[in-house]
Amino acid sequence: MRPARTLTVTAVAFKGEKSGKAQGAINFFWEGLKPGIWAITSEKNFAGKSSIIEIILWCLRGTPKNLQEDVHKWLNWVALDFMVDEQPYRIEFTVEAGVPSGTLMLIQPGGRSMIVDRFSTDQGFAATMSQFMMNTLDLDPIPAMQGREGDKKAVEHGWTALSGGLYFGGDHKLLLGDVQMAGLPGRMLQMFVGLPWALTVMQARTVKKEVEQEQDQSNRAAARAAMEATKARTRLKTDLAAAKKTLAGLSPTEATAEELEWLASEVGKLSPIAIDQATRHAAAKADLQALRGVADTDQRTLRNLRENIVAEQFFNGLEPVCCPRCEAKVSGERIKRESVDLNCSLCAEQIPVETMEGVSETIEEGERRAQASNAAVERAVAHEASLRRLANDASKAVDAARKALQKAATATTFQQRRDAELAVARLEGALKERKIDGATPAPSPDLVLVRAATKEAEIAYDESRGDILQRLSEEILSLAQRLGVRMLEAVKLGSNATLALTKGGESTSFSRVTAGERLRLRLATAVALLRVGRERGVGRHPGLLIIDSPGAEEVSDIDLAALLGELQTIAKETPGLQILVASANPPAIVNQLGEDRCRITEKAAYLW
Repeated sequence: MRPARTLTVTAVAFKGEKSGKAQGAINFFWEGLKPGIWAITSEKNFAGKSSIIEIILWCLRGTPKNLQEDVHKWLNWVALDFMVDEQPYRIEFTVEAGVPSGTLMLIQPGGRSMIVDRFSTDQGFAATMSQFMMNTLDLDPIPAMQGREGDKKAVEHGWTALSGGLYFGGDHKLLLGDVQMAGLPGRMLQMFVGLPWALTVMQARTVKKEVEQEQDQSNRAAARAAMEATKARTRLKTDLAAAKKTLAGLSPTEATAEELEWLASEVGKLSPIAIDQATRHAAAKADLQALRGVADTDQRTLRNLRENIVAEQFFNGLEPVCCPRCEAKVSGERIKRESVDLNCSLCAEQIPVETMEGVSETIEEGERRAQASNAAVERAVAHEASLRRLANDASKAVDAARKALQKAATATTFQQRRDAELAVARLEGALKERKIDGATPAPSPDLVLVRAATKEAEIAYDESRGDILQRLSEEILSLAQRLGVRMLEAVKLGSNATLALTKGGESTSFSRVTAGERLRLRLATAVALLRVGRERGVGRHPGLLIIDSPGAEEVSDIDLAALLGELQTIAKETPGLQILVASANPPAIVNQLGEDRCRITEKAAYLW
């Protein structure tokens, strides 16, 4: 197995422009870093120490940890140089509206760069660094179950979580990292120390929990279904008894189905009769209208004939005195000649005698036609009236049958009976459907398999880890005593990242000691992971420790100087170990580490 790779920060730079009350350009550059202990210090707080640490973490993680929002907005360019073993890399990006856009580069011999990956969003930056660090440092994602009890999902914790093992800040409540969820500190411990079969056990346990949860969900669902079925049967039986009681209480003397069927047949029988009668009446009405038209024509013809004859007789009986045009007088001789020769006394033209002949026959013929057509109309009127009465009677009969059917069908008691019968039938059907409870789900065959696989993995894990936890406990005890945990007599490290302590003759634990002691125990644990992992050839810790404000946990400058001095010695003893510290009190730090190992600002000045 390949030895653990080392991660070393070699330079950090960033630029920007302050705004608000803090005005001025930002132009920070710190280079020449290598393994060992390095410090960022100032005489006052809020001088930018933690921001430098946070910018380094942002570059390494691909996502900010606790970077202040105002500083985040001020930045417009950031670069970080680092090495993995002896291979140099560079992260460089611009920042616009808080969003990073840049590249991760491999620096080749001669200073040439080769782009490893590009990013232009927060998510892209995080994905770039996660993929690179996990692959380059030979780290595996940590599987876990996460979410509400009974509804957890399988997730994988990657570089963002594992990088917590490099950072030491805050209140130091956890031995490793800063996330307690899903037993992550213990899993980080097993990952960094490289315990054989540890990852397999994590994966198997996660799958086992996932399958067990699925089985529990199926069992609970079946139990709920059975309970609901029992409640439903009880409710249905109660409702069915009530529906039967309602049906039995309805009077059976109202309209029956047979009566409804008879009424419906009457409607069916009378409807075509009414239609036929209406059709015949419509035809008779049309015939009557046509005959009335003929009779009117005959009467009009007879009237015109009589008027023409009267007019002719009237005008022929006149004796003209003068010409109606020139008023010349008609002589008596012409009048005599007219009566003798039948020549007109005015125009001397022959008067046709046949004009007045046959007049009586024409009138008689017209009178006969008029009388015949009048008689036909009278007969048609009588026929139409008879058919109208028949059609009206048939229509009334159909309407009466329909009304009787509607009244019977919508009678209150009948409607109630029908509803009650339907209700009984529906409830009986529903009750029949719920007579059998749902089957209890069979145990998942996968569950037997994953339980067996988990057991075998745990056996292999227990057999292969040997005394590595004991060896880690010894190393943590030695380092913690050197770092100043007074009265510490014994340490026992658990595989779940817990520390059982014996201190001053009393048993205690990591969570019950002071914040300063917890910091020292955390640092001792991280260095022990690095040392023992390399000693056994199985470790995965990259050897970078970032400590923010250790002086906050110290009661005196002497304690802080002693801590830094011992860390300096430990760093010299441990190849590849790099420690970056941000703390106030420049005199104590510079006196201990030397100016060449410190980035310093004095009095009221800012670091950038």
